[in-house]
Amino acid sequence: MRLTVNLEPDLYALAVSLAKAEDCSISAAVNRLLRRSLADEARPGARPRRRNDFLVSKGREPVTADTVARTEAGDDVA
Repeated sequence: MRLTVNLEPDLYALAVSLAKAEDCSISAAVNRLLRRSLADEARPGARPRRRNDFLVSKGREPVTADTVARTEAGDDVA
């Protein structure tokens, strides 16, 4: 199915990054991201995912240099 959507710049950058990393089209990357999101939502009460003992973000907020700086400074309010 063909559909035109307008993505916010940060979401577009995420899709492009995934497409490059997985050597696929942006459409395929967006499909994969949506399916992952649906799979996460389908697990009520699921524990946070971990990789190498680190929590894996669900992508709700992008991690930026400012985020890292705040975390290193101990000013993280989350």
